[in-house]
Amino acid sequence: MVDFTLTERQQELKKIALDYAINTVMPSAAAADLVPEPDQSFDWDLVREASRLGLRTLSVPRDYGGEGADVLTLSMVGETIAYGDLGVAVAFDQTWKIMTMLSHLTTEEQRQRWLPKVMDDDTCLLAIAATEPMSGSDTIVPYNEPEGGIRMTAEKKGDRWVLNGTKRYISNGGLAKVIYVMARTDLSKPPMESLAGFILTADTPGYACTEVWDKLGQRAVQNGTLEFNDVEIPDEDVIGEPGNALTELGGLLTRFGSNIQAGSTVLGVAQRAHDITLQYARQRVQGGTAIINHQIQQKRLARMQMLLDAARNYLWYAGWTTTQGNIDARAASLCKIFASESALKVTQEAFELWAGTGYMKKNPIEKLLRDALSFIHSDGTNDVLALKAARLLDEFGANDPRYSKRVEEAAAGL
Repeated sequence: MVDFTLTERQQELKKIALDYAINTVMPSAAAADLVPEPDQSFDWDLVREASRLGLRTLSVPRDYGGEGADVLTLSMVGETIAYGDLGVAVAFDQTWKIMTMLSHLTTEEQRQRWLPKVMDDDTCLLAIAATEPMSGSDTIVPYNEPEGGIRMTAEKKGDRWVLNGTKRYISNGGLAKVIYVMARTDLSKPPMESLAGFILTADTPGYACTEVWDKLGQRAVQNGTLEFNDVEIPDEDVIGEPGNALTELGGLLTRFGSNIQAGSTVLGVAQRAHDITLQYARQRVQGGTAIINHQIQQKRLARMQMLLDAARNYLWYAGWTTTQGNIDARAASLCKIFASESALKVTQEAFELWAGTGYMKKNPIEKLLRDALSFIHSDGTNDVLALKAARLLDEFGANDPRYSKRVEEAAAGL
């Protein structure tokens, strides 16, 4: 039986995160949203404060000084930080995911070398460099032909690998001090047989962030273009088995909870939109009464609450399965789709209730709508995640009690 009763520690972490979101993140993010230069908007004091509170290193194993938080806990905390700002929540969520991945896919020797780099630097953020100018969705649902997918190359030279290529739209690009990067070891082989994962620091010669993208939303965090020009990576910094990195990426998106955590962060945006809209509806008077007394707005607010509750329960269920040793891989993808589409619908409904007032940048709803829109494509485009989940739909044959002979006949045109 599924039990979503929060532990005492989960309740404590949510309280810490909510105080951080409202009192620290929200004022900084509101200012960052108005900064015109996208490479000037990030507030490093937010990272330092999160480190002091233990939030930055939530997913680091306890043996290395972290919280050792599971996917469900990370999802709860990520949603709560996103209540203050989605971009800031993404900066930490990316860091948590990759630290979790490194904790599971690395050797003990690698953990001994790399996790202290994260723990000892209170401004250390992480990034995963996968998306390229000509490769995105065909890596999530692999186009497994030699000409498909990632084109960055990794050439073996003695005990080192030499990386060349470009990554684009990378979350924490230009901010991350530790980067996990995927590259092809042999462009004549399909991606499923030729992708390798590497880890490096941002001061590695030949590596540079060459552009920070100007975005519609999530303006408090950076998405960068990363260039790799003859970047040398020692053999001991290969993550996992060379040639198997695409399978490892699939584990990040499902077993390690990437999609689940992503859906949770955008839900924090929707919860904030709901809360301030409920306040506005109670205080705004039209037609001689507060607009919450008009049935059309009551219906709107009720449906917003319905979508929030349904999305959160779906996310929590998917997160719970990761702790049971038998993850629901289909739910791990679909819950992100449902949460992001629900969040967008909630913020749109909020925008409708605010009417013309919501369109003004002085008021908070337009920012929340811009932020929510980003997650239709972040952490895997929804259309592609749906295709991925469709491959996991149930199959049953004639001996299954669900099987219908009449359906079989109808399918045959009888």
